Formats: sequence, C-alpha cells, structure tokens
Amino acid sequence: MGESTSARTQRELADLRGAIDRDVDALRARVRSDADPRNLLRRQPMAVAGSLASVAAAAALGIMRRAREAKRTEGILDALMERFGGRIDKMKGKARKEFRKQLAKELAKVERTGPREAAYGAVSAAIAALAATMGQGFGRKLLGDETEERP
Repeated sequence: MGESTSARTQRELADLRGAIDRDVDALRARVRSDADPRNLLRRQPMAVAGSLASVAAAAALGIMRRAREAKRTEGILDALMERFGGRIDKMKGKARKEFRKQLAKELAKVERTGPREAAYGAVSAAIAALAATMGQGFGRKLLGDETEERP
C-alpha cells in the first residue's frame, strides 16, 4: 500500500516550508552582510567616499545658507527698528531681545507662506488638469466620440 494523498501533500508542504525557511534565512544573512558599513566600504570605497562628500557638502551649504539668512534677517530687523524709532529705542535688555525675536519670527512666517502657497496652487492646478483630461478620455470611450469624422 502506498502513501495516502493527504500524507503525501503534508510531506510536500513540509519540504516546501523547509526550503522557504532556508531561503529566508539566506536572504536575511545577505541583507545583514550588504547593510554592514564595513563590507560596503571594502567593496565600494569610491561610492562611500562620494556619498560622504555629498552629505558633507550639503551640510556645509545648509549651514552657510542659514548664516546668510540670519545676517539678512538681522539687517532687516535693524532697518525696521530704525524706521519705527521712538519707543523701540527706549526698550532695554530682555524686552528689546524678545521684541526682535518675535519680529524675526513674524518675518520668517511671511516669507515662508509665499512660495509654499504658490507651489500648492501649482500642484492643485496640475492635478485638476490631469483629472479633467482623464475624465474627457473616459467620457469619449464610454459614450463614443461623435466629433470624429467617419467616411
């Protein structure tokens, strides 16, 4: 007497599970090996060096940009305070610092809203145009295009 169908199926499933487990374990080992920075540095030193240089350049540019913006903001604050004159000149110590800080915060808020709002408007207009185009195409397919000339 041979093996029953159910027993054979169970044995085949157990073999497949074992093969899958071995493959998953091998895949995990490969991922650990590939994600190890030492192995990556040993295999592709130029790529790692280029990536590190790119990150360092981006960080340096960010720092320089922030410093430039801070200087520009200080100049604007000084000009505004000079224009206001009078009572602001009478402010001392902490009150003057707090006023400058609040004024800088408000200036940053005003400068930020312009480009962001423009970008949101452009994206929403592009989405609306895409939806309209897709709707027209769907309508033509659904109803048949009556504007085409037929021979």
